[in-house]
Amino acid sequence: MQLSNHDRIGQSLTLLSQALSPYVEQKMREFDDNKWFDKEKKRISNKNNSNHSNEEIIQDLSVLLNVINQRWDKVFKQYLSPERGLVNELIKVRNKWAHNNRFLAEDAFRDLDSIHRLLVKIGAEQEKVVYDHKQIVLQRVFQKQSNFSQAQMSQADEQIREQLKELLDIIPFQDARLLLRALTHRSYMFENPTKTQGDNEQLEFLGDSVLQFLAGDYVYEKYFGEQEGQLTQKREKIVSNEALAILAQDFNLGKWIKLGRGEELTGGRTNPTLLSNTLEAVIGAYYKDSGIDAVWEWLKPMLEQLETIKIEPNCSQVLNDAKNTFQHWAKTNHQQDPEYIVIQESGSDHDKVFGVEVRVKGRVYGYGKATKKKEAEKQAANVALQKLGLI
Repeated sequence: MQLSNHDRIGQSLTLLSQALSPYVEQKMREFDDNKWFDKEKKRISNKNNSNHSNEEIIQDLSVLLNVINQRWDKVFKQYLSPERGLVNELIKVRNKWAHNNRFLAEDAFRDLDSIHRLLVKIGAEQEKVVYDHKQIVLQRVFQKQSNFSQAQMSQADEQIREQLKELLDIIPFQDARLLLRALTHRSYMFENPTKTQGDNEQLEFLGDSVLQFLAGDYVYEKYFGEQEGQLTQKREKIVSNEALAILAQDFNLGKWIKLGRGEELTGGRTNPTLLSNTLEAVIGAYYKDSGIDAVWEWLKPMLEQLETIKIEPNCSQVLNDAKNTFQHWAKTNHQQDPEYIVIQESGSDHDKVFGVEVRVKGRVYGYGKATKKKEAEKQAANVALQKLGLI
């Protein structure tokens, strides 16, 4: 049968009295106070109007702790300093236990720790048993805290699941909180800092990498044997902003995005760039939630669908091609990939603008500026191609 906290405190107090009895007697005799025991016996008899045996008195924890407390300055200070507070605290613990008061796990751990510290201070071997009691109670404290946290998390998860039920039917997240974060635009986070656990930009970065990998694998398997340039073009069509925006619109992703007031008023829910970025964040979150196989199972039908959709080229597509074209030029002429260097950041945290230079072997070929690093890089590549007369 598992011991209660009250039982563990009682056993530990008994061990403390067993250790303190010879210790107190020895220190008092060294001080040449052989009458201390008679004084305590008389005090107890007067207080309780009853007789106690010598053995009962010398084993009484209340007596031992009071002797230490009353003769602290003359006898025990030199041995136990600075632990006088422990002595006073343990007198209260002993009284609480004697009155059968309840010991919650947190209180029991603190009281056992006090008993253990005094046993260690006097060099008593009983400290090992009390230490074990303390560790068991500490596990209960951790379990209690864990259960409370899990209950809170479970309640929060249920609320989110209720809000996002339609979307979760399409993307079966195990942890709905990850999906909520993927839907949280930075504008919403800055306007509602206490209602979020962060925005979706890191998940967007992760999702972009996952999507690039899966799209690359898809075109490699489907068009095995084709040239690298052709495979790259097919992959870039699949992962373009226009393609991702179409996918996002197919399952009404804009309806679920958490936006700040400014983005809401300027049509953020239908903005193709915002939709594609959010979809990337959802992909990153789903990867963290369920792994690469689950993402692939969900995305593959959509990748096949994208190949049948005619996507009209726009500025974004031109810029995508610009990066690929400039990379090909750099590798052909200098056997080196271009480097994109952020040389300027301006604006507030939730509205940054990035200035990016593209360099090959240390030489600057172009400069771009945009609210996202990737867009600034594309602009820089486009400028580089214009300077080279390639477009």
